[in-house]
Amino acid sequence: MGKRKNITKIKTEIVLSLLRGEDPELLSREHGVTLSDISLWRDQFIENGTTGFKRKPDDSRLGAAERKIGQLQMELELTKKKNELAAKLRRK
Repeated sequence: MGKRKNITKIKTEIVLSLLRGEDPELLSREHGVTLSDISLWRDQFIENGTTGFKRKPDDSRLGAAERKIGQLQMELELTKKKNELAAKLRRK
């Protein structure tokens, strides 16, 4: 996670330098990134501030919740089938 914070910090510094008027081509060469990356980061920054560079934690939590729901649905189906089978066997 520390690496991600550093990446966010570097992107922020590049975008702020760009917004202060530094030459985008010079920034591109200095940091070894493409001009299109810098443009994308600038647009993300303008739209979202520094949070625009971060991964959305809700995405991973949502995925985990969806997996858990799927697991619970399967367990429920198996329990229902088990109960149906047990009821049939009791009737015989």
